[in-house]
Amino acid sequence: MIRILHTSDLQLGMTRRFLGHEAQARYTDDQFDALRRLAKFATEHNCDAVVIAGDVFDAVLPDRRIIARSIDALGSFEVPVFLLPGNHDAGSPESIWTTGNLSSRLPPNVTVIRDSTVHSVNGGRLEIVGAPWTSRRPDRDLVALALEHLEPPSHEVTRILVGHGGVDSINPDPGNLNLIRLASLESAISEGLIHYVALGDRHSALSIGVAGRVWYSGAPVMTSFREDLETTNRALVVTFDTDVAVDQVEVGQWEFRRIEIAASGADLVEAVGAELARPGDRARTAIRFVLEGTVNLAERAELDQILDEAGDLYASVRLSEDHCDLAVLVDDADLTTLAIGGYGDDAVADLIAMSAQGGDTGDDAVLALRTLYRLLEGAR
Repeated sequence: MIRILHTSDLQLGMTRRFLGHEAQARYTDDQFDALRRLAKFATEHNCDAVVIAGDVFDAVLPDRRIIARSIDALGSFEVPVFLLPGNHDAGSPESIWTTGNLSSRLPPNVTVIRDSTVHSVNGGRLEIVGAPWTSRRPDRDLVALALEHLEPPSHEVTRILVGHGGVDSINPDPGNLNLIRLASLESAISEGLIHYVALGDRHSALSIGVAGRVWYSGAPVMTSFREDLETTNRALVVTFDTDVAVDQVEVGQWEFRRIEIAASGADLVEAVGAELARPGDRARTAIRFVLEGTVNLAERAELDQILDEAGDLYASVRLSEDHCDLAVLVDDADLTTLAIGGYGDDAVADLIAMSAQGGDTGDDAVLALRTLYRLLEGAR
């Protein structure tokens, strides 16, 4: 029996613009904690090797502190570890993989896959062969290239192919020359050239094709609101015995939740509050609301206050900048609050007229009315 731990897309050093300084520091710390957790899983599950299928780093040249912390975390592994350069950290001449002294600082059990050389593990019972990115825009299917000159392994050997990138069956794009062709993978599996394909690039765990031997591992720590909470924060334990068994293990703790609410008035405000009251690790949860509906100024002020207070607890709470369709309509109760007399009432009337224009002018007018409303309400 052979067993590996398959992961990818650690993207160490990644920054998320929607996280504040404190939350970003916590996110970075958790990325390295996840790497150590992967080392623990590899030991607990008696894995023969760990493959990290691309995007170990988020940049070609990470900050020196990110590099130092990565090397330190990789020292937690007790089994052979194989690192594949991906699109974010392609092994180009100026990259971390080819400049500086990274290789000499890595633990002896950590190998960077620089070409399609076959690496033997566990006395030759396991072979690892990879298709590393050597530039940010390869002009061919690198995985197919790695398969070209492979000979079938001996009967007792399990061979893993490690790749990175989109697969044509789920990302059909004739203009993308580096798409991985699923047909060539399944053909290589049926011919016995390889026994499993460990892929990276997609941040949610996913089995591709019909063989059950081509998998994206997903990212061990969630990275985006586009990812599925049910299939990210994962790594895969892959066991080769009479057949192949793939088990998902939970690694990361972060949640990036995109919440859509279509309602108006007090119902919308109440729905937002209910979402924010859900239990969970708020310090590791970022929420992006996509709201559709109408509210008056008083309700918008209440909504702003709810979001502001939640921002003190959550890693991030924001309204979507691009997809919200939330209209603010001034009603009679709002006008009573905004009544300040004299030229002030004329200015308010002008702002209300401008708010109906839409576009940037309308948005600016609504913002001014919201600010004035909160100031006047706070002074009462």
